[in-house]
Amino acid sequence: MVKTLPLHEAFQTLSLPGLERNLFFSFDWFSVIDKTYRTRIFVKYIEEEGKVRSYIIYSVVKNFLEWKICICSYCDYCDCHVTSLEDWNRFLQQIKKEYSRYRIAIRSLRDDLVRQCETLNVLSKEKFHVLDTRADLDSIWKKTTDSFKNAVRQSQKQGVIVKKCDFSELKKFYRLHLAVRKNKYHLFPQPFRFFKNIWHQYMDRGQGVLLGAYDKTGKFIAGNVYLVCGNTLYYKFNTSDRNALKLRPNNILFWEGIRYAKDKGLDCIDLGSSGCEQTGLILFKDQTGAKSQDIIHLGYHPQGYQFSEKRILRLMTKVFTYPWMPNFLVRCGSSLIYPFLA
Repeated sequence: MVKTLPLHEAFQTLSLPGLERNLFFSFDWFSVIDKTYRTRIFVKYIEEEGKVRSYIIYSVVKNFLEWKICICSYCDYCDCHVTSLEDWNRFLQQIKKEYSRYRIAIRSLRDDLVRQCETLNVLSKEKFHVLDTRADLDSIWKKTTDSFKNAVRQSQKQGVIVKKCDFSELKKFYRLHLAVRKNKYHLFPQPFRFFKNIWHQYMDRGQGVLLGAYDKTGKFIAGNVYLVCGNTLYYKFNTSDRNALKLRPNNILFWEGIRYAKDKGLDCIDLGSSGCEQTGLILFKDQTGAKSQDIIHLGYHPQGYQFSEKRILRLMTKVFTYPWMPNFLVRCGSSLIYPFLA
């Protein structure tokens, strides 16, 4: 029998195997999502001899943009703890029964079972990178490409300094983040409260850091947000001043991230996902010596599915990312629309 509980109740009453194995399958990350977006998240589970055998964590999205069941919203990937193909099919059958007019969306990194479900179709792929940091720093440095090494040296020669930022500097990071999302990618930035909640959930507890790059005048020109979960450092967010890219701040920031991982005794760095069209970002990650694999986007939609109004989102995004749009209005638009983008 498939049973269902709200996420927080499941955390309190069930022993969930495999929980906390990565950032996107952890209590801390789901807490950030809940505080920021108030997303409806549930656990479906199957028991065997009084213990949870398999379970999935999913969010229910029903708004003016879309109706969908997502495993799981606001995550780079989410591989649930499911022990057999049969159990996966039971979960999917239950979801289709309860939410017959919703589509299903899954982002799978390491779950080979879900890719075998005949109900689901492959929608698209992304690239994922991970860097092994168990070797000494000299060995890690040697595995980076010459282009990466030269960029780090160039940044050092031009006086770029990297340091840990305090909470007051989070606003500097966010201003650059908003500018990059708006002007380069023409996307809504995440609302500032998202980064504020991340800070209180991770940085305040010593489980993350904002590393800032400063030019020789002391100006903040780039920043990386790194989060810690288990034995892994997550390279979660990066932003930089487009006028300062000649100083190569992103390379030196990532090298300092490697040093931070070594100081923490962590085994690897998760560099996250990259759209296959983001060739520059993929090249940068390849140059660090990281290994890549695919994230698979899987999906299902019922016959006659019609609860998707992405044209509204496209129109709003276009309007709010015009070059002349004031940043304070972009922030307002982001706060209003991002909770619907689950």
